[in-house]
Amino acid sequence: MPKTESTMTQHQPVILTAAEIQDIEARAHAMRAAAMADALRALGRGTGNLVLKLSARFARPRTA
Repeated sequence: MPKTESTMTQHQPVILTAAEIQDIEARAHAMRAAAMADALRALGRGTGNLVLKLSARFARPRTA
């Protein structure tokens, strides 16, 4: 008779406690907040650089 393995396969459900679920949700929230902060920071940097480039384009005197 074949011996059954006691290792978990991808088809066996994992039973989580309420505390584990709350911990996962808290980590997901922190990761989303960090990603949003990075995106807004990059957007602000890009907008600032665009303004500087446009102002430099019009502020320089034209040469002959």
